[in-house]
Amino acid sequence: MFAYLKFELRRMFREPRLLVLTVAMPVILFLAITPTVKGANPAETDDIHAYLMVAWAAYGALLGTFSSGVGVSQERTVGWLRQLRITPLPPVQVVVAKAIACSLVAIPAVLVVSVVGMLKGVDFGVGQLGELALFMWLGSIPFALIGLAVGFLLPANLAQPASFLVSFTLAFAGGIFIPTESLPKAMQNVVHYTPSYRFTQAGYDVLQKHTQSATGWLIIAAWFVIFGACAALAYRRTAATR
Repeated sequence: MFAYLKFELRRMFREPRLLVLTVAMPVILFLAITPTVKGANPAETDDIHAYLMVAWAAYGALLGTFSSGVGVSQERTVGWLRQLRITPLPPVQVVVAKAIACSLVAIPAVLVVSVVGMLKGVDFGVGQLGELALFMWLGSIPFALIGLAVGFLLPANLAQPASFLVSFTLAFAGGIFIPTESLPKAMQNVVHYTPSYRFTQAGYDVLQKHTQSATGWLIIAAWFVIFGACAALAYRRTAATR
């Protein structure tokens, strides 16, 4: 499996367009939005900008890992998955290797957005930067898995619209676009159990120097199992239908 993982990573970095896009988009959004957001005083403005930095770093990580997973729909089109099924690699190992490779896309997005935020005056230490990159990487693995499930199940012409819909919904549930506190109470109770909400909150805990929530990571782990099972079943389904 490790040889296959190495191969996937080499293949990913030979085609860096998605990586560049997932880094550039959150950086552009952060730079475009922060000048328009002001607090009641300079200290409050700095706090808001720090939260926006973490939110857009989380969005870049989520978008990058999910989109990388959905990219397997193109592999189906060109026949790569048929070739892969000839190998002795079990479906679980294929899915795990692909998920790890896709999740690593989260790290550049987090690092670049955070460094840009620090250069813009956000009070964020190097140690916090390392923690944020680690937790964003680990927390993004479920998004890679659900992206793989979508990519395995849908043809390329349907996978991209589905990718937009699912990633937008996950980002909305994570409180990236609007604070979850502004949602109706019933909806708040629902989003608290979503992986994207717990993922974003893990980033905010790093920002606030809080201890990571054990409940939050248990919820992320549960979604990891669910999405992993979905991806493995979807991969087996492609084998059964071709």
